[in-house]
Amino acid sequence: MKRRHWWWLLIVGLIFAAGCAPQKQADTHSIKQSTQQKKNDSSQAKSKKAKASTSQSSRADNWNATKQADLSTFMKKWQTAMGQQYQGTYDGQKPNHLGFIFPDTLQNGNLVERLSLYHEKVQLEWSTDGAKETGIQVVAVATGGKPQAMYPTTYFFCFYEGRPVVFVTQTTNGNILYLSDTQNAELQAGFAQIVTGKSPTMLSDADLNNAVAGSLSANPPQLPKAYQGTWYTYNKTSQTVQPFTLDAGGKLLYADDMTPKWVHIFGQNQTAGAGDYYYVRYRFFLGRQIPVMMRGYGAGAWFSDNAYQKESQAAVMQDWQFGDEPKTQ
Repeated sequence: MKRRHWWWLLIVGLIFAAGCAPQKQADTHSIKQSTQQKKNDSSQAKSKKAKASTSQSSRADNWNATKQADLSTFMKKWQTAMGQQYQGTYDGQKPNHLGFIFPDTLQNGNLVERLSLYHEKVQLEWSTDGAKETGIQVVAVATGGKPQAMYPTTYFFCFYEGRPVVFVTQTTNGNILYLSDTQNAELQAGFAQIVTGKSPTMLSDADLNNAVAGSLSANPPQLPKAYQGTWYTYNKTSQTVQPFTLDAGGKLLYADDMTPKWVHIFGQNQTAGAGDYYYVRYRFFLGRQIPVMMRGYGAGAWFSDNAYQKESQAAVMQDWQFGDEPKTQ
């Protein structure tokens, strides 16, 4: 009886040992996994840190003494071709826009709450390298214009959310400086090339309108591709953005004897009146070229408003005029 009891205890012990062995193996494997994961995490963290360091270094190179000298050279050629004269921070000068002296007025906070980009208040920050990826950083300022001009024009060479853009103000009085994109394509392209080292592709109004005459002379006339789709305009009365599409079923004409060469549309059921006029052209908006539709009406194709392909753009621009619009009635 004692011998049987001894064999029984031996069998139970072997079974218990066999049951524990796989569990020990699994725990060991789990620890290896955790260790390896920690090594991988550490490696990834180092890699991310290295990439971030490289990225930050690259960003810091976006503006430096060499590029400042390049801007000085470019501006000398540009202003000569324009028949204008400018003082620039890139030459160590202190541009003065009606008492606002740069870069001092950006550094001492005198322009806080006194800058408006289109219809929104903004803050400009003076920067020596343009390394930040947010906000509007100013790396150079130039003030001047045509000789004997009564009021100055000031250009701000900026990084807007990391991309090069030239803003301009021609404010003549008051405590607010009103900013917008300069529509001078050569100036925008010149600054972008200095910053990026690459010559940017500049789009022209002809790119949008080279097919207009052919589309409108077809049988039946077709609405040109650049004019199709939904557009958005700001209604000053209701202060809301409203969508619209052009009446492709109406009478389509080409006003090639006018400037600009409008797309002239009479409504499908229109029996009187002069119809409406439309012309799409490229304009700079926050450093990028976007299509903007100019609308006119009446016998003199009087200017009505500008329309945009995105609701958000119309909301920002509201009733802004670019300066190339014809007179209103």
